Amino acid sequence: MEDAKIKPGKKDSVILAALPYILGWVVALIVYLVAKEDRYARYHALQSIMFDVCMMAVFMVEFVVYVLLFITIIGAFLMWGVIFLTVIAAFFVRLYMAYRAYKGGAFMLPGIGKMALEHI
Repeated sequence: MEDAKIKPGKKDSVILAALPYILGWVVALIVYLVAKEDRYARYHALQSIMFDVCMMAVFMVEFVVYVLLFITIIGAFLMWGVIFLTVIAAFFVRLYMAYRAYKGGAFMLPGIGKMALEHI
C-alpha cells in the first residue's frame, strides 16, 4: 500500500480517522462533512465510504450467485462459505485500516485510495 503523504494535523485527527473504519459509513459520512479543515480525517472517512461501497457491490454479486446456485443445495452451501469468508476478511481489513489510521499512516487502498485523495 502506498502512502498518501498526509499527516494528522491535530491530536484528535487520528481518532477521527480511525472511527469511520470501525463504526461504518454513517460515521464516515458525518466525519467527512464535519471535519472540513482536517484533510487527514476527511481522507480516511472518504476512503472508508468507498471501501463500504465496494464491499456492498461484492456482497450483492455474492447474493446473486447464491440465488442462482440455490437450485443445487451444494452450491448454496458453498456460497455460504464464500460469504462467511468475505465477511471475516472485510472485518480484519477494517481493523487493520483503523489501526494504521490511528498510528498516523495515510495509506492508500488499491484503486480507491487515489480517488479519495483527489476528492478531499
